[in-house]
Formats: sequence, structure tokens, C-alpha cells
Amino acid sequence: MSIVVPGDKALDIIRSATESVLIVAPYIKSAAVARLIAAVPRGIRSIKCITRWLPEDIASGVCDLDILEQIAARDGELFVHPHLHAKYYRADDRCLVGSANLTKRGLGWSSPSNVELLVEVPATFEGLSEWEVALIKAAVPANSALRDQIAKQAEKLKEKGNVARLPEVELDEDETQSVQFWIPLCPVPEKVWAVYRGIGEDSMVASAYQAAKKDLAALSPPAGLSHPLFNKYVAGILRQMPLMAEIDQLATHGLTDAQAHTFLTENLGNELPYAPEDTWRVLKDWLTHFFPETYRREVGQEVLVKGAELSNS
Repeated sequence: MSIVVPGDKALDIIRSATESVLIVAPYIKSAAVARLIAAVPRGIRSIKCITRWLPEDIASGVCDLDILEQIAARDGELFVHPHLHAKYYRADDRCLVGSANLTKRGLGWSSPSNVELLVEVPATFEGLSEWEVALIKAAVPANSALRDQIAKQAEKLKEKGNVARLPEVELDEDETQSVQFWIPLCPVPEKVWAVYRGIGEDSMVASAYQAAKKDLAALSPPAGLSHPLFNKYVAGILRQMPLMAEIDQLATHGLTDAQAHTFLTENLGNELPYAPEDTWRVLKDWLTHFFPETYRREVGQEVLVKGAELSNS
């Protein structure tokens, strides 16, 4: 099973540019734009970026103000359009259109990631060039004065407490970390449901409770889910993770603990949250808990076996 990462597709076309680059996304985070801008070849004639940059976007953390300096550092231009919703990445005559914002979670560079789509189309596709021209004409050039004005408005929104954190992007504190995979941390997966409901702190070991809180922060489940829907939501996040897809393949013929330890060490190395043995024990418990009809344990729980394909329902 091969997982196509939208951000890798964006990097591919950006690296191929020889003349111009245009990036269009309502939400842009500094960690993601730094990675994309770094891929732009030197000597490019034009780098333009268009975003929404509304005060509520800044206050809620779905967009960053310092992208102005990041883009300017490459002699690029930032524009603002308050009604922007399109996601569009173009390098010369190669274009990607779809749903992925310029965030690590949107581009698949953070895990769990959003389920996004970027499809390549030629720049000659009917209507695209006219759309570009109209968009740029309607957008406002960003500068430091506009940035400072938006920053003040965002602070006022924060003071009023009218800001909701959206699951669209990763948390700011996660952006400086190099971990590319979220790995389940709570050693008792069924307890994550209890913590989601706001209980369990008094009845759980403190370390397990904190681990469950971190898992929930990464999973960002919507409020009010029933127990069955919560389990389906978590299963859906696990299913889309490239690491889990590889484990799924390995388990088809039976994945021993020793093989799993080696696999985790080779793929994650220093990013493992625990020792390989403990990390695998947690992963195995999560898989058998959230996919009870797909995985089973054999030989004294030393082998994880996949009994059926993962359901898409």
C-alpha cells in the first residue's frame, strides 16, 4: 500500500521550477512554508504567495504572521485575499489543485495528517490562467503595516476569548519537533475514550493519563462522539498513517515481536517514544483494540496476524 503525501508532490513541482512559482492557500504555517520555499531553485524570476490572513486565522493559529518575512527573504511577494478558499500550487507550467493548505498537517508532513488531495493539471487547463490573473488583481499586497494591523486585531480577539482552535492545523508547540509520525502513547487504549469524556484522571496512573491526553491532542477528535463513532474515528486516523500501512502489510504473513522491534528501530530510530519493545506493545494493543476483527495475536501474543483487509467503512 503506497501513501501519496501531498506535500511531497508540491515539493516535486516546486523543485522543477525555472521561471515562476505561485502558492495559493487560505492557511499557511511558517514551518510548512519554510520547507516549501527552501525547495524553490535559486534564480527564479517570480515567487508569489496568496493567503487569507484574517485576524481570526491568526488568533486561532491556523495561519502565521512571520510568513511575510520568510517569503520576502527569497525575494517573494505575499498577497492577501479575505475570501480565499482555493488551494493551488504552480511551478511554471505544472499545477496542483485540491484541498491541502500549506500546513504540515495539510501536506502530510505531520502525523496524524488531514485527509487531503492535490491533483496535477497542466497550466494550460481551461480557465486556470484567467483565474490566476483575476485572483492576483483582487488580492492586496501584504506589508509590515498590514501585518501589524492584523496582529493587533488578532490580540483583541484573543482577549475577548472568541477564538476556537481548529483541527485543520497542528498545534504551534509541535512545529519545532522533528517527529514525522504520531505514535500512540497510552498503554491502555480503551482508557483514551474515558479521557475524551473528561474522566479517568482519578482512576488512572498519572503517566497513562498524560499519555492519553497527548494522544487526544494529536488525534483532535470532534466533541460529542458516541463510543462507537469515537472508535471509528481513531481507527480512521490509524488507517491513513503510512507507518500503520506498512505494519498492516507485514502482519499479513505474521509479524513477530522481534521483527516489529527491528522495523520500528529502522524506521523511527531516535523518534521512538519508548524503547522498541514498549512502543510495539502499545501499538499492538491499539491495533487489536481498534481493529478487533482485523488483527489477532498468536503464539502467546508474540505474533500479530492480519486476518482480513482493513475495512474502509
